[in-house]
Amino acid sequence: MGLQHVKVKSKVPSLPARVKNSRLATIYHSLARSWYRSQVGHRSQYSVERMLAFRDYCNRTSITRVVAVCLLTPIPALIVTSLIDCIPLRPPEDGWRANKTLWIRLLLEAFAVAMGLISQVRGVIVSGTVSNVGAVVISAGTSVCYVTISIVVAAYWEFPVPFGFVISVAPVVSFFCLWTVLVVGPRTLYTTPLLRQQIKSQLIIVATQGLVGVLYPVFSTVFNRLSGVRQAAFVLVMPLIKYTTKQIIANAAASLNEYVGPVVVFS
Repeated sequence: MGLQHVKVKSKVPSLPARVKNSRLATIYHSLARSWYRSQVGHRSQYSVERMLAFRDYCNRTSITRVVAVCLLTPIPALIVTSLIDCIPLRPPEDGWRANKTLWIRLLLEAFAVAMGLISQVRGVIVSGTVSNVGAVVISAGTSVCYVTISIVVAAYWEFPVPFGFVISVAPVVSFFCLWTVLVVGPRTLYTTPLLRQQIKSQLIIVATQGLVGVLYPVFSTVFNRLSGVRQAAFVLVMPLIKYTTKQIIANAAASLNEYVGPVVVFS
């Protein structure tokens, strides 16, 4: 018997089917990349040097010291806050002129906040850019300008200033950014691209942190004015606010690598 040749039809997808599968794969990979990118935890990574430094720290540091650092670190901030709150206040009915201690409290509070912000900035920019004296100048300039604006608003509008905390965020952040640029030096920023990018990223982070301080009271106010189904629907706005602010901060801190996670968490 002779061999019979059997023709086998290969199941090769048609051109439209291949194009469709290719498009679906492209869409899938695009969505997967977007989802992966949206997860802030995937953006932070430890370098080998940092892992080795962490290993050395664990080997040579006692548990007692670690516990002491964790427990004692918040103490200075707590003491400063308590001392500021110990400053007595006069009744609001006495007017803004008689409440000099209020302006002193605001001055000290703004100075402490500005010192915290500039410490955050100094930790991730080129070393030595902002000296200790420069940090004090930035904090003092920010606090003095802020209190001056607050006194003017109280004198020409109303005292106590309604929604004082919410209104104060924008001036504090604006004056902080201005004084930071002045102390670092416009010429230095212009001639140093790396430093300019670092300062820009940090100021975006600071501004976003201030925005968070405004959005939460606004959200609470709007939520309390709603009722029933509207309140339930408005609850969905909060996760959107958190997601958006986290993404802004994470994008601004993208070049920090190891610090992306901590910066987002503590913001």
